[in-house]
Amino acid sequence: MIACPRCRTIQPVDHLNTGRALPCPGCCAAVRADVFNAFLRADDPAAGYDTAQAPGQAECFYHPGKAAIVPCGACGRLLCAVCRVDLDGRTLCMRCLQAGRDKQRITTLQNRRTLYDSLALNLAFWPMTMIFPTLLTAPAAIYYAVRHFRAPDHILPRTHLKSILAMLLASGQIVAWIVFAFYQWGRWV
Repeated sequence: MIACPRCRTIQPVDHLNTGRALPCPGCCAAVRADVFNAFLRADDPAAGYDTAQAPGQAECFYHPGKAAIVPCGACGRLLCAVCRVDLDGRTLCMRCLQAGRDKQRITTLQNRRTLYDSLALNLAFWPMTMIFPTLLTAPAAIYYAVRHFRAPDHILPRTHLKSILAMLLASGQIVAWIVFAFYQWGRWV
């Protein structure tokens, strides 16, 4: 909606496109608000990628010549059906979506992802340098590798190589502990 530049009061719809300055309901300052017709149009998801043919009809900011159907909820740029991105009930352009992601202002976007194959490989490999933590980390590595082996793919393509390598290392550690335990138990008996 259009706000008064002085007091930030939202202007009523009947004050828009009148061609003259009308008093603001909040501060009585003279405000003239001229907007494109697409700004007042209801959001229609069935609207297509139409050509702006009528004189005075709003055009998409990113695609000149294409009819604008909705403004961006962050910057106000008019967008066509191709440029609009619906996110949590708001319509955004790609630049505002990218800026919100980069500055982490849009909390519903997934900015981080746990890479369980790397976690399983680290659980299997690094404790081998200290021997005793492998009693706990080897079963944990097998758990993460098996549990998340069929997890949905990430944005970046990944292979199952790390998971398989983690399962092999962890299995080897468990076998080594079993052999060590039998060897020690045989010496005591």
